[in-house]
Amino acid sequence: MFLMSLQPRPLRYTEHIQEQLRNYHLKSVSMPSPLLDDIDVRMSPQRMDATLLNREPPIIYRREPSPEVDKAWMSLYDTRPVPLTREQVMAIGKDPDLSVKIPSEWGHGNDSYFGRIDVFHQLHCLDALRREARWDHYYAHGYPGGFNTTTQIHQLHLSHCVWLLAQKIMCAANTDVYTHIWTDTLDHPFPDFSIEHQCKNFDAITAWQREKALDEEAFVKLRRPEGYPFHAMSHKFKEVHGWFENHPDEGDSGAGEIG
Repeated sequence: MFLMSLQPRPLRYTEHIQEQLRNYHLKSVSMPSPLLDDIDVRMSPQRMDATLLNREPPIIYRREPSPEVDKAWMSLYDTRPVPLTREQVMAIGKDPDLSVKIPSEWGHGNDSYFGRIDVFHQLHCLDALRREARWDHYYAHGYPGGFNTTTQIHQLHLSHCVWLLAQKIMCAANTDVYTHIWTDTLDHPFPDFSIEHQCKNFDAITAWQREKALDEEAFVKLRRPEGYPFHAMSHKFKEVHGWFENHPDEGDSGAGEIG
């Protein structure tokens, strides 16, 4: 019996164990994600490019605004939706009956749902802040009076992004340590931010996203099916989005709290 226990396990059993152990440590510090189930997300030391002065030639993400710079930034975040199973929706604490389903004709079965990977939304928000910092290039022509003359949506989107990124930074709470150096230019200690961090393989995450991503244009064209449960949005949300202008005779229940 002892000798039999030393026999190699069937390949299917071995693959099952490998799948169970995939990203074992990452899963212990992350919410459930189909990405962590599908691919191995390697962690490795990565030194931050944290100099105050830009390189020569400058890296594209720090160059002056241009179509090429915009394209480079937008290539960092693929915000298209990805398919989720019913179990994956429940794993993150959401109710599948209240989540938007993928139409069966899209070829993902009768019980699949739209999801998105959060890191790409965060990068989208960071890009929004970058554009705001270059106000004259991106917005001055449309709002010559400055930021305070922009729409409510513009201002709310910006504050949404700032606060979301702040919460994400506090949530991650990076505990890595940097030191200081003496220089021939400053009398006081200068921070050395060029340190190594343990980083996820972002290229692998991006590759998974591009493989799984669904048609964004078709997603945007979806409309709520008749009789499907929906959330009531707050009065302020409807006001900001012009809902009352398009529904002058429908009134507002006032019961919505989502914004």
